[in-house]
Amino acid sequence: RDNPLIAMKMADEEFKLEEIAKARQKRAKQEYVSFILGELMQCRFCGSTVDEPMETVILEKTIIKLGSLLALGFGEAGANIIGHNMRGGDSAGVNAMIPGTRVECIIGVVRIRDFSTATEVLQSKIMTFVNQIAEVVHGVVNEFRGAPNRNSGETFLVIWRMESHESLLNPQDPTAPEDKKEKLKAAGKLAGMSIVAFSKILGGLHRSPLLATYRGHPGLQYRLGANCRVNLSFGLHAGWAIEGAVGSEFKIDASYLSPNVSIATSVERATQTYGVSLMVAQSVVELCPVSVVSKCRLIDRVIITGSAAPMEIYCVDLDYRAVSVDLADPLQIVWNTRNRFKVRQFLES
Repeated sequence: RDNPLIAMKMADEEFKLEEIAKARQKRAKQEYVSFILGELMQCRFCGSTVDEPMETVILEKTIIKLGSLLALGFGEAGANIIGHNMRGGDSAGVNAMIPGTRVECIIGVVRIRDFSTATEVLQSKIMTFVNQIAEVVHGVVNEFRGAPNRNSGETFLVIWRMESHESLLNPQDPTAPEDKKEKLKAAGKLAGMSIVAFSKILGGLHRSPLLATYRGHPGLQYRLGANCRVNLSFGLHAGWAIEGAVGSEFKIDASYLSPNVSIATSVERATQTYGVSLMVAQSVVELCPVSVVSKCRLIDRVIITGSAAPMEIYCVDLDYRAVSVDLADPLQIVWNTRNRFKVRQFLES
């Protein structure tokens, strides 16, 4: 109840137990076949009955599946909503309209370039197109300790939650100096990971042989030119946001509301003005370690709506045209539940 996202872990553990049970049943079946053959050779046959699973086992598996679906649907931002309602065991009522929580985070905005044109050309296949891009974006963000939050057509909102770095810089803050140093170091690590994650997404996007097939699409070539390709732009900004439910009793979305989300969106929009793929606000660069700051180039000092003071904006010089498509033979893997479970276990090890 305190951590509803643990349902994903429970689902993995339950799947592991199911695989063990299947292996045991397979061995038992082989032994049973041998037994039947022996009985038939002796002109005897014994009927058998199939044991049905107990209702409690079916109920437990159903609850785990529902918990996993809730975790996928609400994500990290909806954990408080789920946890708040699960604590009220004396009532079956659901109250999704709980107060929001202020969190410090790094806000990332990813936008698909030329999305309206792609929608007109691809028509019903646009869902497959977006999901193929989302698989790259969400996979890398999750690998670098981020949390995908909201997909609204052409944009993806991703969040890296961190400790409040503003209070740590306050001399009157009661936190011990050693703890302050460790927390600031952790915030800097997350800031660096967010930049590396977006850089890796851009590289993975242009290396993907699946997404490279769209370069030869006749409709896209006609509308965007012979050198068209699937491309993304990125914006990063750090600040506070209110995490909670947005909507009504009929439909809610777990999301983040803040002027800082609008600033991150404006930073991403500026990539078109300056002709770059990845732009980073001053608030993120100030947190980054020196090794990451050295890769960022200051390009302007601007006033953005929602910010009380002018801020510096940086870019990371990434030449995606130098990235070649991965022509290696694709892995002969069927992405079923078993193989996805193995990959999650490998990434967590």
